[in-house]
Amino acid sequence: MNMIQLEQTKNHYLLTIPQALMTRAKKIKPRQWDPLGLVWKYPRNKDTYELLINEFENDVEKVEITAPRNAQVDQSEKIERQNKAIENLEKKVTSLESNLSLMEDQRDQYLSSVIKLTSKVDYLKNESSDLEKSMNKITKQCIGDNHHLSSIIEEIDFDFMLPINLQTKLEKILKSKLKGHKHTNNIVELIQACKDQDLLSVDAIHLLHGIRRQRNLFAHDAIDPKTRLMRVIFVIAAFSLLSSEL
Repeated sequence: MNMIQLEQTKNHYLLTIPQALMTRAKKIKPRQWDPLGLVWKYPRNKDTYELLINEFENDVEKVEITAPRNAQVDQSEKIERQNKAIENLEKKVTSLESNLSLMEDQRDQYLSSVIKLTSKVDYLKNESSDLEKSMNKITKQCIGDNHHLSSIIEEIDFDFMLPINLQTKLEKILKSKLKGHKHTNNIVELIQACKDQDLLSVDAIHLLHGIRRQRNLFAHDAIDPKTRLMRVIFVIAAFSLLSSEL
C-alpha cells in the first residue's frame, strides 16, 4: 500500500506521508500539521495544487486532488446571473410598456367621452343647425348625390366628435380599398399602404394626414375652443375633396 496519499476538502489539501519523508512535506508552504488526523494541511489554491502535484504526482497511485475553480469560471457564472437579471428586467419593462399603452388607450376613450358630452352642450347652445344644413348641401354638391360616400354625410353628426367619427369611417374605407392586403387598424399604416400601392394621389395622402392630425387634436382636447368649429369644417371639406379617389 502506498504510504503517501493526497486528499482534499472544500478548503484544504491533506497529505499523509511517512515520518521519514517529512522533509518533503515541509518543503511546501504554507502548511499546518493536524495532530488528530495525522496529516499535513495546505490551503486549497492553484499555487499549492501545482506544488503538491510537482512533488508527489509520481509517488501516489492516483491523484485524488483537483485544482480549485478559477476566477474566470466564477466570473462567467457572475455574468450569466447578470444576464438573467437583465432579461427579467427587460420582461418587466415590456409588461409595464404594455400596461402603459392600455392606460393611454383608456385615457383617450375617457377624453373622447368628455369631448362628446361637451360638444353636445356646445352644439345646443350655438344653434348651428342652419350651418349644418349649409355644410351638408355644399358637401353633397362636391361629392355628388349619387356618390357612395354621400350617405356618410347624412349619417354623421355635425358636432365636435365629427373628426373622430369620420376617421373611423375612413379607416374602413381604406381597408376596403386595400382589399386582401395585410394591414392593421393603424391609420398611418393604412395611408402608407395606399401610398405604396399607388391607390391614392399625393394630394389625397396629404388630405388624409390632415384629417388624422385634426382627429388627434380633438381626441386629446389640444385645441383652442374658438377654433373647433372651423376645424370641423376643415375636416368635412378635406373629406369632400377626397371623395373622388375613394
